[in-house]
Amino acid sequence: MKKSILTGLLFLGIYFPVTAQAEPDSSEYLAGVHMISKAKTVDQYLAAAFYFNMLMRTHTSDWLGFYYEAFSYIQASQQSLVSEHKDELLDKAQPLISKALELKPGASELLALQAFLYQARLQVDPASRALNFSKKADEAIKQAIAADPSNPRAYFLMACNVYYTPPMFKGGPKNALPLFQKAKEKFATYIPAHSFMPQWGSTENQQMIAECNRKLQ
Repeated sequence: MKKSILTGLLFLGIYFPVTAQAEPDSSEYLAGVHMISKAKTVDQYLAAAFYFNMLMRTHTSDWLGFYYEAFSYIQASQQSLVSEHKDELLDKAQPLISKALELKPGASELLALQAFLYQARLQVDPASRALNFSKKADEAIKQAIAADPSNPRAYFLMACNVYYTPPMFKGGPKNALPLFQKAKEKFATYIPAHSFMPQWGSTENQQMIAECNRKLQ
């Protein structure tokens, strides 16, 4: 699979020399972000992951490329129909997040991404993983909010955690809706430092608000 992806990237004129360290420019990141935004299948997300893997061969000190490669693997995992493959893809994402956190300790976006991975782990087998990974996600989300209270993705993920928690434990649509609405406010006022910084979550948050309202009618 990697050979075919590499061939496709070379055909598009996207190539990264591996012999020299260089600073990435916005066009390099935006090309990969565009791939992610258009991806719908496992293979398309893996192509985006491979793109950032190639990019980071020459930009090993930049955390953002590791972030996007990990994010691509998480998204690929959620598109996979096989539980074992889901976990395998998440296994690829985790060391990338850990590496990025070494480069930028305590970064809110990375902590939020770690929470997103924990939630993806939970979804693979909710019956046996809910308690463990919901708690881990909650801890990472709280750290993300403490690091940057303006980060809308942290609030969105917090709302998701509450939504999928049983009502008897203060979860469910009724308790999650105010958090999704708060995330909506955060998304409306959020201004990324650069055009290629993480901006995902707003559409999904709107969908969850609609889902909560539908269930509460």
